Amino acid sequence: MIRTSGTAYGRMVLVLLDSVSDPVESVVHAFEAAADDLEAADYADACPIGTVALEVASSNEVLRIATAEVFEEWVGAATRWFGHGVAEPKAAQSLAYSMVMVLEGAFMPSRAARDPEPLRVAGRSMATSVRTAIAQADAD
Repeated sequence: MIRTSGTAYGRMVLVLLDSVSDPVESVVHAFEAAADDLEAADYADACPIGTVALEVASSNEVLRIATAEVFEEWVGAATRWFGHGVAEPKAAQSLAYSMVMVLEGAFMPSRAARDPEPLRVAGRSMATSVRTAIAQADAD
């Protein structure tokens, strides 16, 4: 179930990213959609993997490995997505890790405060990182 829901969630994020042509605006759009979805769910559901990963990291090796593999899958897919605008593979991978970490991290304060703003702020912050990476790639 973790791998299935993780794969489905990863695909949903890629669909959101692909729905806007500009990569900077695309990232903002994806985080805005996450904020809207979380608010619509009355803050009950966020990422299907993050909560499990936090709970099982030190107590259930099988589930820990499953969640780690899902995160690895997401980073790989996001690295390929960012690779369309950032030719340097390490830079694309760095953006991918950052996006996953920023999204997962923003879910916690949004849920705790029952406020979508942390996700929106995280999206704008991530957009700044993407804009910087693209500008640097264009300069090289």
